[in-house]
Amino acid sequence: MFWKFNLITTSHVETLLSKENVTLRELMDEEDILQECKAQTKRLIEFLVKPEVMDELVDLITHEPPEDVDEKMRYKYPNIACEILTSDVQQINDTLVRSETLMAKLLGFLDNEPPLNPLLASFFTKTAAILVARKADSMFYVCMQKENFVPLLLKHIETSAIMDLLLKFVACTDSEALRASITQWLDKAQVVQQLVALIDPGCSEEKHSNAAEALCEMIKLSREQMSLLQEKAPADPLLESLESTETVASLLEHMFSGDRTCESVFVNGISVLLSLLEFRKQGLAGQQQQQQQNSNNADGPNGGGLGGGSSGGTGMMQNETACFASLFFRSENAEQMTALDVERL
Repeated sequence: MFWKFNLITTSHVETLLSKENVTLRELMDEEDILQECKAQTKRLIEFLVKPEVMDELVDLITHEPPEDVDEKMRYKYPNIACEILTSDVQQINDTLVRSETLMAKLLGFLDNEPPLNPLLASFFTKTAAILVARKADSMFYVCMQKENFVPLLLKHIETSAIMDLLLKFVACTDSEALRASITQWLDKAQVVQQLVALIDPGCSEEKHSNAAEALCEMIKLSREQMSLLQEKAPADPLLESLESTETVASLLEHMFSGDRTCESVFVNGISVLLSLLEFRKQGLAGQQQQQQQNSNNADGPNGGGLGGGSSGGTGMMQNETACFASLFFRSENAEQMTALDVERL
């Protein structure tokens, strides 16, 4: 039987690493390169974290491959490079985030003019996202140091992968202190206001869709975090901006300005408004919401429909922005039971 001969299979990668002057491309041509990387083979990891090798890996995922290469092979090496960089190996993560040169090159991808190559954008976001997940503090500091980092994200918001990266920061919950710093940073950069401004007839449908999706996810993530922490939840400036009267009024102003036949603006704008109105109530509040759902849909939040009857309808037509904004404004004197209130009771 074969085990009597004590046969040991040697990885082709190991064999190549024994070669003098082996190149990254040679290793990337081996089928088991990713398997060996994820297995954290010592000699391979030591090779990959060399400065010149890491530099080549980042180059591959941030620069357009040569056009004279066959289309099927054009993105072979960038794809493998991305898989290596995102294999969640601590040494690779540490080497990348600690190098100012490598991080400048990685984040420099955002300096390209739109539209970005969607495939390279996905490689970039996947690599940046693993650093947000594993090295949140360091990644946050590096991004803060890059001039116009947030404006650059918003500049490329029509590329879905870039929108995903923005949401990775919003969803970062490594620690309460870090999340508070991130939300303050994003709020200071007026992310909410700038996303709202993109839901405008003057912008592309891709910007409408991605800006609305980003706003909806930010509302959801922020509220979930507040609900999770309950009374321990710190103030969330991002959520406060999202739920402010000024934000809703601005959204409505953009929706109703210019070309009113732009279906994309209304579809995406309404999706944001619905997210603001949505409260996932639990316990007693949930039962009340279920019992009154039909009447609420018919009568509106204040009773008597969105416009408060025929005269209210006339008022809405006369001043659409003010009327709609009032539906979302939380009066300080109004008692409104939320899931957080129910849990406190």
